[in-house]
This record gives sequence, structure tokens and C-alpha cells, in this order.
Amino acid sequence: MRRHWRPALDAIVPYQAGKPLDMLAAESGLADLVRLSANENPLGPSLHVVRAIEREARAVHLYPDGGAFTLRDAIAKRVRVDPDQIIVGNGADELLALLAWAALDPGDEVVIPHPSFEPYTTVAAIAGARAVLSPLAGYETDLEDVQRRVTERTKLVVLCSPHNPAATIIRRGPLGEFLSALGPDPPLILLDEAYGDFCDDPGYPDGVGLLANAPTLLVMRTFSKIAGLAGARVGYAVAHAEVIDRLNRVRAPYNVNRLAQAGAIAALEDVEYWERSRRIVLEERAFLSRELARLGYAFPPSQANFLLVNAGAGAGAACRRLFSAGILVRDGAAVGFPGHLRISVGTRPTNQRLLAALGPR
Repeated sequence: MRRHWRPALDAIVPYQAGKPLDMLAAESGLADLVRLSANENPLGPSLHVVRAIEREARAVHLYPDGGAFTLRDAIAKRVRVDPDQIIVGNGADELLALLAWAALDPGDEVVIPHPSFEPYTTVAAIAGARAVLSPLAGYETDLEDVQRRVTERTKLVVLCSPHNPAATIIRRGPLGEFLSALGPDPPLILLDEAYGDFCDDPGYPDGVGLLANAPTLLVMRTFSKIAGLAGARVGYAVAHAEVIDRLNRVRAPYNVNRLAQAGAIAALEDVEYWERSRRIVLEERAFLSRELARLGYAFPPSQANFLLVNAGAGAGAACRRLFSAGILVRDGAAVGFPGHLRISVGTRPTNQRLLAALGPR
């Protein structure tokens, strides 16, 4: 019998994003349903961004800037690199796919901390590569274990800092030592900094600053979190121009729509909103951490806009209790941490409502 689909697909579980919020609200009868399960910006979009998108909508009949020249130039000024060192994608997810298409052959190995963001292993599997999983040391990325798993077959190493879903970071010293230990012929290294804007630990390194001594490093960032553009789907990667050239060879033309590009450019211009987003998350993360600890919950110190809360055997019941109160959180079992809840940082009223519904452990 003719086989229509690639065997690699048999082992892939489709990503479950859940039903749209309005649909869930209608089905549950909870008109004030709040989503703290997707690490979205609690402030909503910047008005500067909304106006920019509204203006750009008048030209939506025209193809977008196929090379994202204006957006790349704006990003380049922000991170202080050449525009040729930047590629923009339809969310960070597309950038992962571009990297897999450009670099991975069947039989290659990809070293990935585990658990971590599910698409890392998905894109490796689709490319026919083998994911080599490096278990976390508790909630921390174990760089020594990652290094031990790098072989001559390793094409790519994936690192995530702050880590999703653990919210921990890889510190400057250990990361520098790890990169040096890979020697003169290192594999590609992807450093996912999607949540880096919310980090206030002085030991957190700026990945872009490491590029000078790491020719195979790619640093991936997103507008979804700090800029409040999750619905627009805009991510970018920074690397040496030679690396970006390879990714551009597999990038589809016009891959980022013109409304998203306009919104991202406006987001970079709205420095006040950017700083307010960071300030609110830092303040509310501290408040939520303090109050959850007072209620008897344990969790690793977060450097992201969410917390991974150990709720023990009662995690499932806590999820259901919170949903009944109109609050969605992520069951840790779905992201590799049974007995945990991944809870996004909300505004003060939302966080107070969460704490009241959750109750003591």
C-alpha cells in the first residue's frame, strides 16, 4: 500500500494551544475568564502599536517588505549589530523551523535540555534528526551534562535562558566556560532568550554580546512577551552574517506580514511601554512570589514573566479550582513537570484573584 506521510510524523504529538478564550468563556459561562496559562503581556498592546497597525491596514492589499529591511534596521540599532546579522520570523517558532531546514540532516543529533519548550524536539524530529535529551538538574540547565552529550554527530545544541517552563537562567560564567569548552569546531548553538527582558539577575549574560567569540551562536528573541505582540507573531534571531545568510536561503518570501512588521517597529519606538511592561512584571512577580510562599507553595526563583509552582499531588485539583474561579493556568504535567502549575504574572487585581482562588497548599 502506498505510504503518504513521512514516518517521522508518527512520533509527533500536535501542540495543544487550547481553545480560544472567548470560546472557553462561552462554553463555561464564565464571562470574566482570565488566561494566566500562556505567558502573555498583562498590559495588553501599546496604543502606539495599535495606531501603527491601524494605519498600515490601509495598505494590506500590498505585499509586505519581503526582507523586513526597516524592522531589521530598527532591531539592529536596539541590539547594536549590523542588519545583516538579523533575520525576522513569523514568531520564534518559524525561526526554529528555518534552523532545522537549513542545518539538520537525517541522523544528526540535537542536544536539548529536558523538559523544555516542546517545539525544540518537534523541529528536530521533522528534520529526521535525533533529539539527545539532557535532564535538568532540578530546575536548572545542567551545562556539564549538555557538554558530555555533545559528539561529532551533534549538529545543534539548544539552550533556553530564562528557561521555559522552569524560569531559571544560565549564568554568564558557566555559559562562557561551556562555549569555550566546545573547542575550535563547535556545533551550532541556539540560545533562546524569549523571556530575557524580564531578567533582573546581574549574572544574566547578554547573548548578543557573546557573538564576537562564538561564530556558531544564534540568539533568538521575540516581540510576543515584552512588547505584547503575541497575536502578531514576530520573532528574530541575531547571529553572524554567514549564519543568517544560510537561514535566509530557506526562508519563505514575505514571511512576516506587513501589519506585524508595522507593530514591531512601533513597539521598538515605544520605549515607555517597553519599560512599563518590564516594571509591572518585576513588581508583580515579586508580589506573587511572596504571597505564594506565604500560602506554602514552593517554586524556583523566576527570571521570566511566569512562575513554575510546585502544588504536589493537588496540582490537577488546583487547576480545576482555578478554572471554576475563571482563571486559566498551565498544568505542569503538559510541560514535563507533573505536580506543578505554570502561572503567568498578571496585574495586581488578577494576581490577588488568583491567590484567593488558589488558597493555602
